[in-house]
Amino acid sequence: MENGDPLPSWLSFNADTRTFNGTPLNKDVSNLNIKVTARDIFGVEVSDDFQLTVNNVNDAPILIQALADQKATAETTFNFTIPENTFTDVDAGDTLTYTATLENDDSLPSWLSFNANDLTFSGTPTKDNVGDLNIKVTATDAAGAKVDDVFALKVAQKSNSTTQPISVLTKITGDIFTIKNQVNGEKTKLLVKIKSNTSQEVNELGVFVVDDAQGTIDGIAPGAAGYNQAALQRAKVILSSISKLPNGFNPTDLSSLLEFSSETNLRFYLVRNSTTHAVLSGQTSFSEVLFSSDTNINVEDRGFSLKFQNLAVKIETTDLQLPLGTGLQGQHQGELIDLRDETQSVKAEFIVNREAKFNNFVGFYQVTDENGGIDTNNDGIADVLTGQAGYTQAAISNRVAGIDLTVNNQGTATFTGTFQPGAIFVPFIIVNAGPDAILDSDPKNDPTVYFPFLGANTDKADHIRLLGNNAFGFEDLANGGDKDYNDFIVRVNLSVA
Repeated sequence: MENGDPLPSWLSFNADTRTFNGTPLNKDVSNLNIKVTARDIFGVEVSDDFQLTVNNVNDAPILIQALADQKATAETTFNFTIPENTFTDVDAGDTLTYTATLENDDSLPSWLSFNANDLTFSGTPTKDNVGDLNIKVTATDAAGAKVDDVFALKVAQKSNSTTQPISVLTKITGDIFTIKNQVNGEKTKLLVKIKSNTSQEVNELGVFVVDDAQGTIDGIAPGAAGYNQAALQRAKVILSSISKLPNGFNPTDLSSLLEFSSETNLRFYLVRNSTTHAVLSGQTSFSEVLFSSDTNINVEDRGFSLKFQNLAVKIETTDLQLPLGTGLQGQHQGELIDLRDETQSVKAEFIVNREAKFNNFVGFYQVTDENGGIDTNNDGIADVLTGQAGYTQAAISNRVAGIDLTVNNQGTATFTGTFQPGAIFVPFIIVNAGPDAILDSDPKNDPTVYFPFLGANTDKADHIRLLGNNAFGFEDLANGGDKDYNDFIVRVNLSVA
């Protein structure tokens, strides 16, 4: 350089051919003053300077972080500011201007404004604006190159300010309930929490939809042949109740939220010391299924209490949103975290408890679908299915890095981690060992690993129970062991990063 500094890293000089060569990047746009010196064999030299101008070639702006979907409430002020890291432009010194329209390029509705200077949407929708909008934000650079992204804005009805909730649960006859959205007929949500439990067994509580106030299913009346099977085939699992509680764990802190269409008729049931899946697969007799009855239901403030033998639960409607990740947790093998609809990374806080001699390890791995298939070559297609050779190796190899859950016996520990959006994540337990024992290419020392999918377990037994929304209890002994599901307990709190 003219001042004696070396040439920039992108530019080289060949003294033999007297040639400069190199490819500048956007960050190298500038004027350079370069000095060339000629020296003879006697050390006498002469130099001259020339200016090299690196001109800019425009690059279009790009989307770095997808815009998250938003929610607004009628008659309530809405504000949303586009995060600073949403769009960027690699051109040095380039500036972006922003516009916002509906996805079809129509103008925003009159109630919603966009400030292009501070990138903020604001406005107050009315009850007439309730509905769904798709909003497009466009970033344009100085040369006119553009990039855009679309986010969904859902405008919901404002909750009633009176004591009457949007959703109500009503007992219509005997033990049949109907759940209804009184405002707009949209989805309704049911909240279930354990009140007390003195049972020494691990029982599974569930709910199923019936066709009428008499509780019939496809014309089959309660007590008739085929009713039990028809009921469980329609059922959603609510939770399992455990009896032997590790220190620091209280099941009454947990809850289960379930979503139903408005004006759905519901009936509850309990499987004694087993699961719905085990009954339907023939491992457990239908005689272990208990249905609710009029005698075990009591009216309480804002809901009902329901008691099966020694398990009592509170059931009521709620306007709370379903927790992240719970979309599959009502299924028979639904101990999963479903983030397929998420577009941003999800932060996870894990609270773990243990009552077991073994030093177990719990983690999560990614699957392609709710049946547990694993994609090993990143093409989005399941390459290894549950029950196939190599499933355990594939699962541990596909585990989420940084989620390594362990805890001392009768201890409590808290961990944090991150799930990527757009996928399903599955818990697993390694008995008395860690992942290295699986991944060391020596099958002779492989410990036992259990999954929610019975077909993937060597003993085909159930080893993971749903204790509430995003709460899982593990059994570490073969063939179901003592079936207490308290050997390792994981509660997961999820939030968008």
